[in-house]
Amino acid sequence: MKILISADIEGVGSVVRREHSGVQEREYLQARKFMTQEVNAAVRGAFDSGASGVIITDAHNVGLNLFPEDLDERASLIMGSPRPLAMMEGVDQGIDAVCFVGYHGMAGTANASIAHIYHGRVAELKFNGLRVGEIGLNTLLAGYYKVPVVMISGDKMACREAAELIPGIETAPVKEAIGAYAGICLHPVQCRKIIYRAVCKALSHIDEIEPLALKEEPVMMEMRFTTASAVDRALRLPGTERISGDTLRYEAKDYPTAFQAFGAITDLMELVPFI
Repeated sequence: MKILISADIEGVGSVVRREHSGVQEREYLQARKFMTQEVNAAVRGAFDSGASGVIITDAHNVGLNLFPEDLDERASLIMGSPRPLAMMEGVDQGIDAVCFVGYHGMAGTANASIAHIYHGRVAELKFNGLRVGEIGLNTLLAGYYKVPVVMISGDKMACREAAELIPGIETAPVKEAIGAYAGICLHPVQCRKIIYRAVCKALSHIDEIEPLALKEEPVMMEMRFTTASAVDRALRLPGTERISGDTLRYEAKDYPTAFQAFGAITDLMELVPFI
């Protein structure tokens, strides 16, 4: 049994503000420590449940967040960027199940810790009419490769979002947000304990959790942005079409192609000034 752990930072326990998640911010080093500890809890749970191998994908920002020397030495680490499958790099390498650690809710979710979708300019994302955040975006990619997402840790709203999307997924809520930038957080030791237990429980019944994939192709992606100028920039990608002032659509032959287009568009958002 080979497991992929996709690890983000905004859903890690005791991470509640941009000062924690921004790579130049003063609390970032502490957040990296908590992130590494929570990933280790998931790795231990996987191996204690019979995993033959674990791949960790460092999935926040440019993928240089985890402390490699502090990770469980039995696991392999994917780090750095860019990479074709982004937060899900490795999912196409014979993986049996995916666990999400430190994930957050989609943009626009109330009482969700640092909720967003890849970039602050992205307000809403849909594939074939299904509205998703990073949880759904990455779950659909795993599903394309016939791999189920079986476990998630994050705040209460991220866990709820995942449970509504993926029947049977095991959740490990490590905090409850109070608005976007405050929260009630479990002690870090307790966070690690519930993550460990959730992974063990999830891997005991992975055959009962179905991969989630889009049933129809081609795939129609719609993206709504916070400003019309973001669409102006995104239209530089061939195949994009503006359907309103702040919204575009893109038709792809399959989900991985749509996923790549999404990544290219969010990269273009770095060129849009915040006004």
